[in-house]
Amino acid sequence: MNQAILAVSFGTSYPDTLEKTIAATERALAAAYPDWQVVRAFTSGMIIKKLQSRDGVEIDHVAQALERLEAAGVTRVAVQSTHVMHGEEYEKMLAKLAPYRSAMQIAVGAPLLHAQADYEAVADALLAWLREPADDEALILMGHGTAHFANSAYAQMEHVLRTRCDRVYLATVEGYPTLDSVVEQLAKRPEIRRLTLAPFMLVAGDHARNDMAGGEDSWKAQLEAKGYEVRCILKGLGECPAIQNQFVAHCGTAMAQLPQGGRLYGVGVGPGDPELLTLKAVRVLREADVVMVPDTCKSDKTALHIAAQYLQGKEIETVATPMVRDKAVVDAAYEAAAQRIAAHLNCGRSVAFLTLGDPTVYSTYMYIHEKVRARGYDVEVVPGVTSFCAAAARLNLSLCQGAEPLLVIPASHGAEALMDVKANKVFMKAGKSILELQEELRTRGLLERASMVENCSMEGERIYEHFADLTEPSGYFSLVIAKEEWK
Repeated sequence: MNQAILAVSFGTSYPDTLEKTIAATERALAAAYPDWQVVRAFTSGMIIKKLQSRDGVEIDHVAQALERLEAAGVTRVAVQSTHVMHGEEYEKMLAKLAPYRSAMQIAVGAPLLHAQADYEAVADALLAWLREPADDEALILMGHGTAHFANSAYAQMEHVLRTRCDRVYLATVEGYPTLDSVVEQLAKRPEIRRLTLAPFMLVAGDHARNDMAGGEDSWKAQLEAKGYEVRCILKGLGECPAIQNQFVAHCGTAMAQLPQGGRLYGVGVGPGDPELLTLKAVRVLREADVVMVPDTCKSDKTALHIAAQYLQGKEIETVATPMVRDKAVVDAAYEAAAQRIAAHLNCGRSVAFLTLGDPTVYSTYMYIHEKVRARGYDVEVVPGVTSFCAAAARLNLSLCQGAEPLLVIPASHGAEALMDVKANKVFMKAGKSILELQEELRTRGLLERASMVENCSMEGERIYEHFADLTEPSGYFSLVIAKEEWK
């Protein structure tokens, strides 16, 4: 999976409210976007340290989480803040993202309160969730408050709430409005004798438990001293399903801002004749942003030559595909190719990788294809005319009829073990071992029904209806068809 949601919260050291609020919001994100992994980060270093020293719980800060995602090959990240507004903690988070934007695609979801529609939705959600107060009752919400200019969000939130119910107030611990300003307003409403206090914070943590509902200096104690009947609701905003859905919606908006990942096409260009390219192959080549061509360190790029007329103006890259049997060398080359392709796909570019014949038949491309696919990218194989089908056509013979089986054999890799299988046989990649193959077929009584085509449908094509007529070594693109005698 190459895409992730980074859920960023201020954090809390209270495990119970963490589970009910932050974890619940993360679960809502995971349920809404099952194709994305959800990971957690906190912005409060103090809380991260406390959880580690007290509980042995490791929580990443934003940079650590991004480093882990990058190391895991994640390339698309939707960062969803669970902060209430565009305040200091939100800006701190944005600053931490900056160094990683060159390596990954990153889009950021808005905090809870962003557009006017958010204030409206939050007001409706809270009054439905906490219950609208009765005629002799008021609801007081406790916000955190900040010296940051974003503190004005609390006044806007209170205004929207009051348009729905005039017995709802919002005060902050460290900003404005204050509890004193709310008490002044309550003094003008003698009919209100009962108060409900609830946190306007994601979690019901220290402020809710101590400053709001705690001992003699708490809001509860101060209001009771003024003669009010006070009850406290110790439930953070993150427990409200409608609030969770607000974060889910903001995350979806962020995802939509990420460039759509490009698609990798493995395009079979056929055996050699440009007219044997399929209509789909031609279309894909014309539409692709980048065309990649295998480079075996030989001067001639056969696949590129075949498709050349359909590649006018295209960005063309060669990809090293060494023709050696050292698995470590080959795998390293394929891995490097996959990384180059992924870089293009991350930018939303489509890549067409050329391969001779059909990509699914003894093609180097499929090793690269699987590596790219394993990274979570969109891939597609565009089939091509196989060399053995083209060779059979040039020889005017059928490969198999009725119940006759067909066996395709890589001639340079232990063909002897398959010689005695009762089937019509195709020997591919004979190359330097062509005369040895001829002798092996003669020994087994198969040579008289064997034919060969060299450079099928290419320049320098040679056709041997009787493979026995070959008297000298042939080139790499040599293919032999040996038919069994069927009665």
